[in-house]
Amino acid sequence: MLTDRPLRSETDPPYRERRGDRFRHLFQAEPAAVRDALRRAVARFARQITIEDAGTLELTLAEALNNVVEHGYARLEPGPVDLRIVKSDEALECRIVDAGVPMPGLTLPDIPMQEIPDEIEALPEGGWGWALIRELTTNLAYQRENERNILTFHVPVSHRRGTDKT
Repeated sequence: MLTDRPLRSETDPPYRERRGDRFRHLFQAEPAAVRDALRRAVARFARQITIEDAGTLELTLAEALNNVVEHGYARLEPGPVDLRIVKSDEALECRIVDAGVPMPGLTLPDIPMQEIPDEIEALPEGGWGWALIRELTTNLAYQRENERNILTFHVPVSHRRGTDKT
């Protein structure tokens, strides 16, 4: 179960927790810090999940965390992001908390998956993020509480480990 604790201040050093089937990483909403968080999160669970599940985790976290940087803190100084992941038998339970601006209408975007054009040159560069997150996760939820955005979702995992060859 993911617990709720206050975000640390911008002057606190990065915080990392790696205990059992848990991962926590606090960082500033900056592109390089997102890349580092992705690397750490995937590495933390790489030996416990399949390569495909690790790819899904990385993709969903990348989309969500890049949205925090690009939209949540768009007109603000980069602020804190608290990423927590707990592994259960069925899923990686992810929670992202930030102090950026709220989602428009205090709700998740309901953007459908785009049609894939016949020619690659016609492929749109953006607009895939929320559709991918919705497609690849379960239990997707958003709330705004105490001036913080809280995004939660589960990345389903298979029962094979990343080192299995079957």
